[in-house]
Amino acid sequence: MTQFVFYAHSGWRYVVILATVVAVVMFAAGLIRGRAWGVWDQRIGMALPIVYDIQLLLGLVLWIMAAAWKLPPLSAWEHPLTMLVAVGIAHVTWMRVKGATADRTKFQTALIGVLVTGAVMGLGVWRITSR
Repeated sequence: MTQFVFYAHSGWRYVVILATVVAVVMFAAGLIRGRAWGVWDQRIGMALPIVYDIQLLLGLVLWIMAAAWKLPPLSAWEHPLTMLVAVGIAHVTWMRVKGATADRTKFQTALIGVLVTGAVMGLGVWRITSR
């Protein structure tokens, strides 16, 4: 079962990467072109935290099943905590986007939030692969 969850977590990362890239392109294009916030912007904005949540859930289940918290503290806790922070940033970003009234503000907030979330996730992944 642990191996299944590992492969699910490893495979879902491609969905995370694809969704993040699509969101960055859409939000940047909307900001640059000055267009109105549309239904597809709303959908990708709403789907992105869900995609991240699924990856986080798979990772936490894997972490628990593999008893990874028993490793040395930095190894055991750094990656899960970094990913929790990244997903938290994604959720705060989406709440701020929903609360914004101007289209430009929505695109700007969404773009910055997705870039920061991606950077934090990238840092968390880089740290576990650079050992």
